[in-house]
Amino acid sequence: MSYRIATRYAKSLIELAQEKGKLEEVYKDIQQLESVIKSSTELRVFLKSPIVSADKKIAVLNKVFSKLNEITAKFITLLAQKGREGFLVEITESFVIQYNQLKNITPINITSAVKLDKSTIDTMLSDLKKRESLGDIQLTETIDESLLGGFVLLYGDKQIDSSVRTSLQKLRNLVEDDSYVKNIR
Repeated sequence: MSYRIATRYAKSLIELAQEKGKLEEVYKDIQQLESVIKSSTELRVFLKSPIVSADKKIAVLNKVFSKLNEITAKFITLLAQKGREGFLVEITESFVIQYNQLKNITPINITSAVKLDKSTIDTMLSDLKKRESLGDIQLTETIDESLLGGFVLLYGDKQIDSSVRTSLQKLRNLVEDDSYVKNIR
């Protein structure tokens, strides 16, 4: 149910922002909202609390996010009045997804054991863009030393795993399976 609620509210906000010519400003506000709410457990608990009144939640949100665009500020107020402020994280996530679809932006996450140099990343992304017919790319780089080497590339619902850790795990599974030994006898 939260998915449907988030999708509908996000779509409405995108449509309103487009109509008013303020889509980019609202997008920046939504990114800020998402970042702050995801980083604060206390704020998430506060927003989901049935004990705290809508007026109190509106006052706190207006104080915490005092520099938001008028459209975004009114949207947050509307959410609180409708009792939907507990879905704010899901709504911001849905907004970003819909914005990216609208602007033909593909978020890509590259996780590697060490920092990859720019030319390697550029080559990988260029090949991927050609092969998958992707538009603009929004890149996030992550370092995970447990990969041992190689990389894991995530985009959309796809994953390219060229990590040493995964290769070793596949080899370990093959040896533990030992079906090749049974075939020889």
